[in-house]
Amino acid sequence: MLVEDFSKNEKEYISNQIKKISISDVEREMNKLIDIGDKAHIMSSRSRIGNNVVDYFTFVQRLETKGKYGANFFDFIKNIDEFKKKKFIQTMLTYYKNVKNKNNTKNEYTVYKEVYNICISAINIIRPLVYMEIYSKYKPTAILDFCAGWGGAAVAASALNINKYIGIEINHSLKEPYSNLTSYLKQKSNTQFDIFFENALNINYNILDYDFVFTSPPYYFIQKYQNNIEYKSKNEMDINFYIPLFTKTYNGLKKGTYIINVCKEVYENVLIKLFGAAHDIYPYKKSKRQNEYTELVYVWIKN
Repeated sequence: MLVEDFSKNEKEYISNQIKKISISDVEREMNKLIDIGDKAHIMSSRSRIGNNVVDYFTFVQRLETKGKYGANFFDFIKNIDEFKKKKFIQTMLTYYKNVKNKNNTKNEYTVYKEVYNICISAINIIRPLVYMEIYSKYKPTAILDFCAGWGGAAVAASALNINKYIGIEINHSLKEPYSNLTSYLKQKSNTQFDIFFENALNINYNILDYDFVFTSPPYYFIQKYQNNIEYKSKNEMDINFYIPLFTKTYNGLKKGTYIINVCKEVYENVLIKLFGAAHDIYPYKKSKRQNEYTELVYVWIKN
């Protein structure tokens, strides 16, 4: 059984050893995003401008997300002696010691994080630039993001000064980070933020006013986010999560654009059966969560 008892301050210290981001870094990158505006589509897929804005507010919570073995990053380092018993993890740590980090340019927490990413799970964000590119293409006035995640969508909405962003997130540990994030973003734009910390299945979408949906819901069993319900099978997740959630959010959209970023399997198992073939399908500049998963943007226009 894994044991992890780091305090909040200890977690913040560890996260700062991996990513030391200052508020001046945040300010500089946010201003760059604002300057980029509707030109995000010309930016390189390697550009990380804006990532530090997200990580400044929510990186600790990303590190609390569980991957393989039911272990988050803090579990991993707290129980490192147990994880070293797994041959491939020990091999990777030895490789870092003797080859990749032989000059000790990376501190121990950075090394552990890179090994965790390779051997257990890389908990990635969707870059604000990706959101900005899609928002600029469809020009929404009120966005619904029913799996709000780490905050990149809110950052992008603010950078483009979009009228309204509605975010729904089940992970209650993000409540304080989102409060801090949106307080900062309100200094940068006039975007109205309506953030609900609730199971997205419990929201009455008919009373919300939005003309655009874009979100990236959890995939089958890849990562275990805090407060998320665990399903025993893909079919159970289809019936109890994807089908009712996609149906409710689509029906709540009176007119506009409905976009889901998800693996092909969910598209074929659920989305195409609910809404028919997507009106547009395309990849976009985003790293794959896992190599065997092909991620695409599926677009429906509702008139």
